[in-house]
Amino acid sequence: MCYIIGGPTASGKSKLALWLAQHVDGEIINADSLQLYKSIPILSASPDNEELAQTRHHLFGIYHDDQISTVQAWTQLAQATIRDILKRQKTPIIVGGTGMYLNALAQGLSPIPDISHEIKKSVRSLQKNLSKEDFYLQVIEHDPSIKEHLHQNDKQRLGRALEVILQTGHSIKHFQGKAQPLVKRIDQFILAMPEKAKLYDLINARALKMLDNGAIQEVQALRQNVTLDAPVCKAIGVKEIWQYLANETTKDEMISLLQQATRQYAKRQMTWFKNQVNDPLIITNPFDSKEIAQLVQRKSAQPALEKTAC
Repeated sequence: MCYIIGGPTASGKSKLALWLAQHVDGEIINADSLQLYKSIPILSASPDNEELAQTRHHLFGIYHDDQISTVQAWTQLAQATIRDILKRQKTPIIVGGTGMYLNALAQGLSPIPDISHEIKKSVRSLQKNLSKEDFYLQVIEHDPSIKEHLHQNDKQRLGRALEVILQTGHSIKHFQGKAQPLVKRIDQFILAMPEKAKLYDLINARALKMLDNGAIQEVQALRQNVTLDAPVCKAIGVKEIWQYLANETTKDEMISLLQQATRQYAKRQMTWFKNQVNDPLIITNPFDSKEIAQLVQRKSAQPALEKTAC
């Protein structure tokens, strides 16, 4: 048995997960692709020392700046962690805003064969040396069936589509829809979903708090070690602060751009969760322990969602 908590950035998922952990003897597993990176705990809103002291946390800050966070790698780590937690008779609580991670855990992964190192290297070289427009044309030349499904800006998924067809001779769409769930039983899929106006207020306030807590210094350190195309730099705020440090924007402009980018990201997350998650338990105010308790207790009275074995 386990709980899954999803929702947009700044929605209160971490607070909800901590509350739940204390009531179900739980341990928290990270399902946010950027909280995997150890060098950006402030910008990725990773748990602070006080939160870490309340219950055991897993898969936070385990990646170096140049490591690529993939769904496949995360699900392998998550499955092993879930098994360990259950073995110790604790309750896994998977929490994060990366919908593809949560979906992979609940619905499974498409059975795509492993991609050889040579093909991965070749695709990375193409992406580096071609413009995004030319790379997109190269991918759809090999696999026309993905033309209506992937945008030319979706660098990671385009690269994956090209790798798959070069490795297997089949489109990535050939393997999709054949997945098996990876979790034996999900007791609840909970969404932290405040009203949009409230969420945007939380986002704007958290951006200012991050800057006060050292987000600028975090990006200064990154600039000494990586270029802006490093995987870790996908985190919202890195580009905006990077440009400020390069004297390309003022501090006020940087703050405005940071808040705007975060709101846009949250909007995409909300759309994804609303369209992809069936019959979730929705909590509109994860900062209200009374609402959480009432809704969780009400939902707990219903039969759990049964999934096939891991």
